[in-house]
Amino acid sequence: MIKLFALTTALALTVGGFAQSRTERASVEWGAEMNDSKDGAFDQVVGFTDEHVYMTVVQKKEIFLRKMDARHHIVYQKLVPMEINKDDHSMKEIMVIGDRILVFSTFYDKKEKQNSLYLRVFNEADMSPVGRIQRLAAMSAERRSSAGYFTVRTSPNEEVILINQLVPFEKEGRERFKLNVYDKEMTPMWERSVDLPYLDSEFSVVETRVTNDGSVIMIGNKYAEKREAKELRKDGKATYEYHLLTYQNDGGEPDDHPIRVADKFLQDLTLNIGEEGDILCGGFYGNKGTFAISGTFFLSLDRETKQINHSSFKEFDRDFITQYMTEKEEAKATKRADKKGEELELYSYELREIVRREDGGAVMVGEQYRFYVTTTTTSNPNGGTTTTTTYHYIYNDIIVVNVDPMGEIEWAAKVPKRQHSTNDGGRYSSYAMVVKDDNIYLVFNDNGKNLFLNPGDKVEPFRYGKEMLITLATINGEGKVSREALLSQEKREAMTRPKSGVQIGDDRLFIYANWRKEHRFGTVTFN
Repeated sequence: MIKLFALTTALALTVGGFAQSRTERASVEWGAEMNDSKDGAFDQVVGFTDEHVYMTVVQKKEIFLRKMDARHHIVYQKLVPMEINKDDHSMKEIMVIGDRILVFSTFYDKKEKQNSLYLRVFNEADMSPVGRIQRLAAMSAERRSSAGYFTVRTSPNEEVILINQLVPFEKEGRERFKLNVYDKEMTPMWERSVDLPYLDSEFSVVETRVTNDGSVIMIGNKYAEKREAKELRKDGKATYEYHLLTYQNDGGEPDDHPIRVADKFLQDLTLNIGEEGDILCGGFYGNKGTFAISGTFFLSLDRETKQINHSSFKEFDRDFITQYMTEKEEAKATKRADKKGEELELYSYELREIVRREDGGAVMVGEQYRFYVTTTTTSNPNGGTTTTTTYHYIYNDIIVVNVDPMGEIEWAAKVPKRQHSTNDGGRYSSYAMVVKDDNIYLVFNDNGKNLFLNPGDKVEPFRYGKEMLITLATINGEGKVSREALLSQEKREAMTRPKSGVQIGDDRLFIYANWRKEHRFGTVTFN
């Protein structure tokens, strides 16, 4: 049996010989203990309101939709059948929009050589079906392995839904899409087939969004031609620039807006489209045409012209870059930079999200992430060989950037962590976040030895076992970071799935924690 305790007792327990500090910043309420085989294995959260959370669970290879209230009681758990009219569908997306639940699935027809996207609608209150299944989109595909791709996105106010079809690739051609835009009742608003204005080798789509007025925005990288790219690399400049393409229901060419900032190599540009239509961009930049970063940037774009109307930059100084490096790690990083004749920089960071503050400011959160694959081959006495492929997922330090209401970057803070797992998709890695007033709260799985970490100390990696700890890191309004244990246990540690955590209401974080086949859902309320 799993035993979970909020740190509100007067006794400080120990993990790995280190006394845990008790948090008074949050309280945790847990639901009943559940079992994967009896109750279903938790898959992912697909929607939430202030009072309910909707999730998929898997039981006996079938998918169920579960509605859970704020007290962690199951309101219903209903089968979502994937065999429809004797055809085996694949789940694509589940959305909770108002009083309806939209279930999107795909089916590849080998006889017709066609890949199709289907929609089923259910009542949110009791999961009863509304109408019949309908086919929304279809595209020709010779093989299942190259059957194209569908994505489903909603506008910030959830009033507009985009079905984007990536048509199967044609060598030496242009990337082709079909855009279908609907209102929240799934009534068609407009559709059109589009070819990107660049060859596939010249342009890579990074992200596609739909706005409240039904416009479709694509952001991508426009690469320089080979000869030009060679010259740019010689000069230490970026070989690509970001472009923002806007498609509307007019049948014309897209508005094409390059996002250029002098002397900056922009990386990991992420969009945030507000409910009023304003567009915010953020990310990291480097000084060379590489994927090392030396600072962070924040841009606001005019909602009509898509031109940059405000920009803010913050260079990371040496102290920030080397913070939480040991002397040995700092010396190694410095030697590597000196060898290349470059400034000391950070590596492999991705901007995860831009969160708007109630005061008009914003919070940008990035994380050091790397994925790689190793293959080993061993021989047996009979002369045979066995090959093993291992997938590695690394989630390390978090960078939090605070932007004031005027669009100026006030400060950047680093939260150290080390998470390396294999063959699990990084299920227990990364973080969950809540923004409340001036504070930013981060929850993640950690090593108990890191609880009293100081700059220059070695950051111990998270490992399964007695040293496991769910850590609460708090960044206050001035960028100061503090760490505390969120939960404490006598003998066995709980693990949370941070990426499944969602903020409900203004001050609550819905989380999932488990050990082996036992699990619970809980709510962290921040004081």
